[in-house]
Amino acid sequence: MGRRTFDMAGDPNSCADDYEFPVAIFVVTHHPPAVMPKQHDRLTVTFVTDGVESAVAQARAAAGDRAVTVVGGASLIRDLQLAGLVDELDVDVIPVFLGDGLRWFDSPSLEGVRLEKIRVREIGVRTNLRFRVVKDA
Repeated sequence: MGRRTFDMAGDPNSCADDYEFPVAIFVVTHHPPAVMPKQHDRLTVTFVTDGVESAVAQARAAAGDRAVTVVGGASLIRDLQLAGLVDELDVDVIPVFLGDGLRWFDSPSLEGVRLEKIRVREIGVRTNLRFRVVKDA
């Protein structure tokens, strides 16, 4: 996950004991926090400062044969796209206007990215869109 997404959760120690997903978390950042968040056998947090490629490699190693899911915003997704590390995009659209945002594909290097729609689901007011990233051979 990206550092902004990690910070949006508020106090990372508040959910450590009741964390619902027993997975390792890798946070892509330029600056790790001064104090490490609470961890235990079901929850580990690693702050990765040497780029998205390293974070994905560490996450893949920790996941074994399971899938790696990235949670983050436009900057992280763009960096992963530029590195060729995105196989699918799972996007939630919620009709709430929050102001300005960042464009996911706002880079000349990503102009040719093609997405193939896999699924559209409506969940309450949220619309979930899943796309496969079509990679040219």
